[in-house]
Amino acid sequence: MKTVKRIAAVLLAVMLMAPAAVNAAAPSVRDTNLNKKKATATVTYNKKTQLPTTITVNGQKLVVGKDCVIVKKKKSGKKNGTYKITIKGIGNYSGTTTVTYKIKKAEQKIKTSAKAKTYKASTIKKKGKKFNLKTKAISKKVTYKVTGKKSAKKYIKVSKKGKVTIKKGIKKGTYKIVIKANATKNHKQGKKVVKITIK
Repeated sequence: MKTVKRIAAVLLAVMLMAPAAVNAAAPSVRDTNLNKKKATATVTYNKKTQLPTTITVNGQKLVVGKDCVIVKKKKSGKKNGTYKITIKGIGNYSGTTTVTYKIKKAEQKIKTSAKAKTYKASTIKKKGKKFNLKTKAISKKVTYKVTGKKSAKKYIKVSKKGKVTIKKGIKKGTYKIVIKANATKNHKQGKKVVKITIK
């Protein structure tokens, strides 16, 4: 009888020690405190009010909604510029910090009625050619520059409205019309090249 009691006592002691051993073996998860840490973010202008979805804190990328939440914003960001918000850590992160985020300028695309033009030299020898680029850009200030051979500017003229005139007598070769649209408050400078090939 005494032997049975001793075995029962040993088993009970082992059972009580097991959870403690497991807890001692499992490493404790330490969270990262964000308090007053430097935080930045960047988004690109898209005509809409937007907030960052990822934020860099001390070189570490945090995903909004997973690692942190936005708890305060001074004003909604829409146009190109710098804004500030406050985030609070969640999950493996804790504490709060201020994020300086920037909405950067978007690329500016230039659209034209033609990407390239090809003509036979024999045809232009008798009569010149004309066409309109019908340029469309966000910026209202658009410039045109003719490049290629030394005689390019002599035989190809582009008006301020994008009307192209190719004079008769132009030599064979490849010529380029470089179109540039000035940068705006929310868009970078735009650039496009239209090639003219004379065979």
